[in-house]
Amino acid sequence: MAVESVNYQCPACGGPLHFSESKGLMVCDYCESSFEVAQIEAHYAAKQSKADASAVAAAERAASGEMSAFEAMGAADGVAVALTEDVLNAAAATSGHASEGDEAIASFLSRASWNEGERDGLRSMTCSSCGAEITCDATTAVSECPYCGNPAVTPGAFVDMARPDGVVPFKLDKDAAVAALNDYYKGKKFLPKKFIAANKVEHIQGVYVPFWLYDGSVEGSGTFECRNERTYRSGDEEVTRTTVYEAYRAGDLDFERVPVDGSAKMPDGHMDAIEPYDFDEMKPFSVAYLPGYVAERYDEDSKVCSNRAEERMRHSFEHDLRATITGYDYVDTGIVHSTTQMTGCMQALLPVWMLHTTWEGNDYLFAMNGQTGRFVGDLPVAKFKVAAWFFGIFVALAAVLFGLDMGVFQFDDTLASVFVDGVIPAVVAAVACIVFYNQMKTAEVASDAQAYRSFEGLNLTGESEHFVREYETRRRIEKNDD
Repeated sequence: MAVESVNYQCPACGGPLHFSESKGLMVCDYCESSFEVAQIEAHYAAKQSKADASAVAAAERAASGEMSAFEAMGAADGVAVALTEDVLNAAAATSGHASEGDEAIASFLSRASWNEGERDGLRSMTCSSCGAEITCDATTAVSECPYCGNPAVTPGAFVDMARPDGVVPFKLDKDAAVAALNDYYKGKKFLPKKFIAANKVEHIQGVYVPFWLYDGSVEGSGTFECRNERTYRSGDEEVTRTTVYEAYRAGDLDFERVPVDGSAKMPDGHMDAIEPYDFDEMKPFSVAYLPGYVAERYDEDSKVCSNRAEERMRHSFEHDLRATITGYDYVDTGIVHSTTQMTGCMQALLPVWMLHTTWEGNDYLFAMNGQTGRFVGDLPVAKFKVAAWFFGIFVALAAVLFGLDMGVFQFDDTLASVFVDGVIPAVVAAVACIVFYNQMKTAEVASDAQAYRSFEGLNLTGESEHFVREYETRRRIEKNDD
């Protein structure tokens, strides 16, 4: 017999409950009764505790070899599939880590394969409301019964080390996600004209995604080459005099709650790009916040994910250290030596709306921060629009600059005329097209942790600058033929 889910239902009528973003209460879909989260948590505490205890017992039996993880699924009422490392590894291997592009979409949508060889990555349970069988992968903690619509909480999903420390509740609903998608299309210069009308929304799902939040400190020092340049004309030559300095900086920088998603099936680019969250609104974890949404259990532990957090902290430290050097025309990236110490880590569930659309046989995945509304995703690019915008900007600007060249500038130097009339328009057109293109591809993996620096900022502990050398370059200025 398959395991039985824990369904959070209305105490008044037995209807499905969901957390209302606008009210901050648990609301019944049928009788519209509303309840405090603490009320529902207390109401179902005994049932949830009993189911979790049975799941832990099943996990211990599976770990000891008394039964396989898959066999544990049907052992008895209230017993969930054991969430052993083998099960989690199987689930992660089934979905694969969600990288960017087409693989990210496929990974998210597939969730888990259903073939015989991947059964360890799956669990099944019986809906306690209608008796239907629900099948999901080993990391899905809350799902929805496809028959009666009741939110089903899997026993044992959030016990011991798997229990999150906090949860940021949803503040924005499904309608807000759809509206954000439509707004996202606006102003995109390279978007195919037919895409807005013809693309079809296939899935919209609110997901509580597991994140690790890291506290840490970076300490280090670096040397940077700095240059000042002065250009002037001497006879028929253009002279550039360059003065080189070396700057030294040392300091330390603290970070608080740098987030890294702990779900292999979630694309990192989408999860990073919808940051930041307001962690001041985080609540102590309660399963009662979850009904009405899908909730995931982490399948990448804190040690694995800490590498990404450390890298982001280090990049921000290097950026801030370099930013203290001012008064020069150029400052290179420098050579920085630093050490990172992680001082704290907590697990939290953060709200994300995932939207999947299709157009002309292609899939497009979007994500919205369920708290702040920040929206990201990758859109198709019309190549002919790229060419049209480039040449349009180039021709218009070249015509203006050519007119100024002939009437105002009247350059004697042929090279200067070519630069003004041709190179500048081409560069401006290229930069504009790059900006327009980047608007189409906003799901990017974060490389820094600027939003999570401590309030005090960089603590500068050492600084010095000294002259290195000076040199000049000369370029002969060619005259136009008379």
